[in-house]
Amino acid sequence: MKKISKVLIPGILVVFLFWMGCESTTSSDVDELESILREIVIADSTILIDGIGDEGAQTAEYDYESGFAKAVLDTFPYDFRLVRFGRKLNGHPTREVEIEIDGNMAEALITTTITGNFIVILRDTVNHTIADSTSKPFTQVAKQKIRLRHFRNTSNPRHNWRVVAFSPIIARTGDKLLEITDVSITSDSLSITLANDSEDSLLNHFFDRFELPVFRPFKLYHVELGVNNPDPFFYEPGEAAIVHYGIKRGIMKFRRVLHDDENDDSFAGDFRVGRQGCRMRRVFFDVIDLASIFDEDAPLNSTFWAFPYRARRRH
Repeated sequence: MKKISKVLIPGILVVFLFWMGCESTTSSDVDELESILREIVIADSTILIDGIGDEGAQTAEYDYESGFAKAVLDTFPYDFRLVRFGRKLNGHPTREVEIEIDGNMAEALITTTITGNFIVILRDTVNHTIADSTSKPFTQVAKQKIRLRHFRNTSNPRHNWRVVAFSPIIARTGDKLLEITDVSITSDSLSITLANDSEDSLLNHFFDRFELPVFRPFKLYHVELGVNNPDPFFYEPGEAAIVHYGIKRGIMKFRRVLHDDENDDSFAGDFRVGRQGCRMRRVFFDVIDLASIFDEDAPLNSTFWAFPYRARRRH
């Protein structure tokens, strides 16, 4: 019995120490891989959202191309005074990335926080003066999912993984209940339909990273957008629905207003992209409660969806 004990105990100890060493190494390897995947995600341009910024108050619709800004629609359709409004972002956004690894696949949940000021200028069209102006600090939090795949083995783990798919971005201000319920973009050669629910199922709708949606230059695209707003401003409709697209204000940026003629929370309108090259661009579907514009004491109440696209003459 003593001989068996002398053999068994050291053997068990060796196995235990070996298991502990493997466990420690595995945990360390996972932490290192998660760190590498975070770096890959942060570096990917599909997560950028600076195109939502307007550099301050602007006309409801505008074109900004090649350093030249042009007001397309000089009067906002909800008031007799000229209204200019827009976001001015503060520096760089902050991002948190949560990683889940499952074999040769990984999924990242990105939480992006942007801050800035929502600036509104109301002009008196009779006296040609500024009737009122306000600047409202805001914080908007965006969520997005990214999928990565392990596709090869090299000595550098950063070269072994790449982003293969991404979800649309969903952003909201505070605990407000204003929501976009669905968006569709159609033409004779394109059809994209997106929908969301209380579980944010839109974050499980993935675009292929290597097959971005393509908008053809100068072609007309029709947009329909549904809204749920349990406490709208008393104007009819109670929200402004806007499409932002291009890169960002100061480089190449466009803004178009959608309309809800029946006041039934269904907005519609058209837009067309210009000759923007084949670089990645972004489109934002932005809804703002009109209290944010016409009530000086109301904070910015807004939500937007976004995803990247390319502008090409041919697919």
